[in-house]
Amino acid sequence: MSSLPDVSSEAIMKGLKYVFRNGEDQDGTFTIPTPAPLSGGRTVDRITRDEIEIILARLNQSKSRTESSFHWEKEAEFSLLPLNGGGMFDRMFEEKQFVGQGENSVTYAIGRASPEFAAYLLCAAAQHPEIYKAPRWTILRHRVRSLIREGADSRVIDRLTGNSLLDVVAESLYVTTLRVSSEKARADFGALANSFLFHAAYNSDAAARIGLDPMFKQRSIQRLRRSQGGSFDAPRQTYEDDLVHHYLMGVAAEIPLLEYLAYYHVAEHFFVQVYNDDLVNQVRAGITDPSFSARRAKDIQAIIRVVEKAQRQVKDEGGVNEQRALQLVFDRFVTIPRLISDLDAYDNSLIDYYASSDVAFAGASKVNLRMDDEDKARSALARRIYKVRNALVHAKEGEMPKYAPFAHDEELSREIPLMRFAAEQIIIAHGKVF
Repeated sequence: MSSLPDVSSEAIMKGLKYVFRNGEDQDGTFTIPTPAPLSGGRTVDRITRDEIEIILARLNQSKSRTESSFHWEKEAEFSLLPLNGGGMFDRMFEEKQFVGQGENSVTYAIGRASPEFAAYLLCAAAQHPEIYKAPRWTILRHRVRSLIREGADSRVIDRLTGNSLLDVVAESLYVTTLRVSSEKARADFGALANSFLFHAAYNSDAAARIGLDPMFKQRSIQRLRRSQGGSFDAPRQTYEDDLVHHYLMGVAAEIPLLEYLAYYHVAEHFFVQVYNDDLVNQVRAGITDPSFSARRAKDIQAIIRVVEKAQRQVKDEGGVNEQRALQLVFDRFVTIPRLISDLDAYDNSLIDYYASSDVAFAGASKVNLRMDDEDKARSALARRIYKVRNALVHAKEGEMPKYAPFAHDEELSREIPLMRFAAEQIIIAHGKVF
């Protein structure tokens, strides 16, 4: 798990500098040269040390916080990640309030981040200075300039009803939050927030989840780019369409579960083939063994038992033995040295991570890819991958380890390179030179 961002005046100042590149910090007051507009014709060009201290006090008064939320006695604020394209969720609910009924009514409000949450997001950005170089931060700074210049969108300015420079920051960051408030103290704001999100999706098909925007945290798994600029050349092989389509789905997926399963499907494509080939090889080995005699009934019966056992497994399991089939695919198409090379080139900490870390949500054990016995390494690899796959697709209440959507995404993301690089070897092994 990643650590929670530190919240401090220094981090807020550093974050402000990321947003307003020409701003200056003088004795704890941050000032921008061109005042930013607020609603009603007002402007703001600074945030003072006192304002920052008030913000920090408010954040520190929270009863609890997570990576994407703050909880006080009678209210909480959650960062949301809309799941529909085209801003559907924001269009449906932004800047609206929904008030419940009853003695302890609850109010839900969707909109831009509060000044307090905006300050927290700045601190999150400051914790990982490298992220402000990402393309989205360039877009953010363009948005800041557009907001400050004359002729800025009046509809946007009308939303800036506060008095703080952090209100301008919140609008520029373009982060949606859900604020849940109650007339009495509560400890279940997380459940209330998820209840609202289900209600919203049920009634409008507009979906969002609680989570910190990736812009404000260091990604544990970065996108893979093997070629840069002129080093990319034309392919020399063709590949099976189904395999390519699964692989492309994995590369394009934004949800780790879908990405992992897309790569797994590449291996799964060959399960029946390798399982049947293995059965044929077992029968061939039996009948060609010098000890076998077609004249002895017990020798024939031994061969029959091999076939019946395989058929019984297929019948009982509704298909081939998947863990066995997965290992057979790896035995035939995946080489451990190349897998190690790919992983090391991508992130040289992963091999040690797999050797020292179980996959808790899947009950999957460690795998030492550098062990001398490559066959044992492939066997351990197949077991780990198969257990992760099972945890993703089986969600029955009360069953042993299972995957919790979003909660286990960071842990799952570390398993994706293992599955992706194995899938790539499988695809390449079936390429045809043209």
